[in-house]
Amino acid sequence: MAVEKKSRLRSGPSDAGFDLEEYLPYNLIRTAAAYSEEMAKELKRFRLDTMKWRVLMQLHDKSPSSVGEIARRTVTKLPTLTRVLNRLEQEGMIVRQAREGDKRVIQVTMTPKASRALKQVQEIGQRVFERVIEGVDEREIALTISVMKQIRANLARSPYEEVEQAPADMKAKAS
Repeated sequence: MAVEKKSRLRSGPSDAGFDLEEYLPYNLIRTAAAYSEEMAKELKRFRLDTMKWRVLMQLHDKSPSSVGEIARRTVTKLPTLTRVLNRLEQEGMIVRQAREGDKRVIQVTMTPKASRALKQVQEIGQRVFERVIEGVDEREIALTISVMKQIRANLARSPYEEVEQAPADMKAKAS
């Protein structure tokens, strides 16, 4: 039985002919790091960092938001987010309060001071974004977004899902 050869774009670290420069996860990480580094450099002039930027952008999109929702949408662990929220609160950028009807849920709201600061730095974000998409047409952008969503869905799925869905006769043989 002939073994089908994988394309170089589908080759993983244990495959013969593996090329790190063509490895999708490596390129995703490098791209995210380059974007974060560029944003950090630009935001520093406004005494902001990328974490504060992400939180404020998320609150700009939906304010108030629960702490859990902010953590999920900014892909931030709760202890890290708590430190960022503490700093933003000390700077007068956010207000935290218990949600009416469920005091266990803490709602975070952006202040007018944060809205003014965000308006200034959104221009920076826009300039960086325009550099990001320079030379990339809308079809490619849409495809990239679609592929990234599929990758996230793949990674969110249990690695054992296929085993869990095995036919009953295969499960019986395994026992």
